[in-house]
Amino acid sequence: MPTVSPQDPALEPFDHEQFEQEVYELVRDTAPRLFAVVVEYRAGTKDADAAVAAWGLADASGGAEVIQIETGCRWRLAAPEHITRYFGRAEGCSPRLVWLTPPGVDGDVRDRVA
Repeated sequence: MPTVSPQDPALEPFDHEQFEQEVYELVRDTAPRLFAVVVEYRAGTKDADAAVAAWGLADASGGAEVIQIETGCRWRLAAPEHITRYFGRAEGCSPRLVWLTPPGVDGDVRDRVA
């Protein structure tokens, strides 16, 4: 489990701001990434449409937890991309992942899609 290393009190006085920055960086670097499973219908046509079918969290191990919106069905997968095999099996449908933040991006995620 990643941790923040304690500071050596013999070397310097405790720096609360530095510690808070290290904690923030730890959280940022280990946070799961949020993604949606989007199913596109009739992509590339004038009748194209899309719907969010599920939400997922990708963790540092490379795995993912996914929850289907409509049924609440849950999956634990070795890789986020594996979830697409469970959606879009009908003709004219294609599932894909839409990431809310690219890896290592900081700040407000509401304005970012990758």
